[in-house]
Amino acid sequence: MTKIKIILTILTIFYFSSLKAAETIIGNVEGMFCIECQKKLSKAFKKEFGSEVIITVSWEKGLGIVSIPSKGIIMESDFKRVVEETGFRYGKIKKTNNTINNLSEANLFIDKNPGFLTIKTF
Repeated sequence: MTKIKIILTILTIFYFSSLKAAETIIGNVEGMFCIECQKKLSKAFKKEFGSEVIITVSWEKGLGIVSIPSKGIIMESDFKRVVEETGFRYGKIKKTNNTINNLSEANLFIDKNPGFLTIKTF
């Protein structure tokens, strides 16, 4: 009986440690001035993080968002590196365990977390 409990405990730990919740990085991106800048950063994020991620970039708001819906890890250092290698600068960055699918959801997230991002306006 004890061996069965040990095996079940090990299997349970392995199962739950292999599951990964959604993860999103949302951050200010400075230096985007047009739709071509937005496309350039979106393409760079896709290349770095793969086709399974959800990319939302807004040159008008100065935002870059990368979401992995499940079983993934996004490193802030990778996010920052992609932004810099693409020719832009990053500002404040926040990581969350929620998936952000589009700009509307990003705006709701920002409204619920005031003060960590400054969205540029024209």
